[in-house]
This record gives sequence, structure tokens and C-alpha cells, in this order.
Amino acid sequence: MAKYSSDRRSVLKIFGAVGATCAYPFASDELYGQATAGHQHEPAPVQADTEPHFFRGKDFATISRIADLIIPETDTPGALKAGVPAYIDLVISRSTDHQMLVADGLRWIDSEGERVAGKKFVELTEQEQLAILEPLCELADNPPPTPSGRNVQFFSLIKSLTADGFYTSRVGLIEELRYQGNKVRADFPPCNLA
Repeated sequence: MAKYSSDRRSVLKIFGAVGATCAYPFASDELYGQATAGHQHEPAPVQADTEPHFFRGKDFATISRIADLIIPETDTPGALKAGVPAYIDLVISRSTDHQMLVADGLRWIDSEGERVAGKKFVELTEQEQLAILEPLCELADNPPPTPSGRNVQFFSLIKSLTADGFYTSRVGLIEELRYQGNKVRADFPPCNLA
């Protein structure tokens, strides 16, 4: 797995403002951060090593690679360590609309890899993979006046699910964001907007 010398924020600039894409197109109980472990009110551990519900073989590898490119491992764990591919699989398995969109997107992304370098997407170099994803990201973040193609819709969905899954996972919520919710405060200091 590639290590990045820059911080996560600058790496994510490649893919635009991830937070703006979080639309939560599914039930809130599917967010890892909504689950509790025991009585400590913290997200339950991700079961990333379980058998996928919807994806098989190379498709799961492709989704995993895209999630890894969106939120790579830096000085903190990335999407893979947070179990984001398993989360995406769970959400996609519960929606036939998402399943059709993702099936079309996976076919398209592999055909782009074949067109660009004669290889499937996961076999491409990181630069070749980013060259395919960056235009999709630009269109997803700055949609044209006319509806986007299914390939852009596919990427937008995977990007949103990656951000949702990561920032509601234990890794993203506790380790990355250092969330310490459910703490009793002695006082409530005012917000100083100077």
C-alpha cells in the first residue's frame, strides 16, 4: 500500500471536499458510528474480514482500491483499516438501485482501464488509476447543468459511502477525529468567533 508524505487533508484535495458529499442515502443504523460496543457508547469494531454480502472477487478488490485512493493510509489508518469496503458492500447489498449503478460503474471503470493501458482497473499503476478517477471526482464535485453520466454517479456514490463509512468508523471517528463524545462537562465555555 502506498504511503503518502503529505497529510490526509492535502491528499483528499485530489478528490475534493469529501464532507460535502455525505448524503446518507440509507438507514442511519448502517453507519458504523451509530453502533455501540458494550456500555461504553463507542462505535463497534468493524468486521472487515467477513465474506462480502454483494461483491465478489475482483469487484470487491476494485471497490477496495477506490476507497483506498479516496482515503489512503497516512500517519493514521485509511479506508481499508477502517473496514470501509465491507461497509460499502453492506449498503450496496441492501439497495437494488445502488446494485445496478455499481455494476454499471464497475464495468465502465474496467473498460476504461482496458482502453487506457490494456489492463483492469486494479492492475493499473496508481497514476493511471488517479487519471481515471480525478475527472469523475471533478464532475461529481462540480456537476454540470445537465445530468451526469452513470460513471460519475457511480463514483459519487462510492466517494460518499467511503466518507460516510470512514468518518463513522472507530478509526475515523475516534482515532482520526479524536471524538470524545458522551463526556460530562463541568462547564460550557462560550464560542469565541474572533
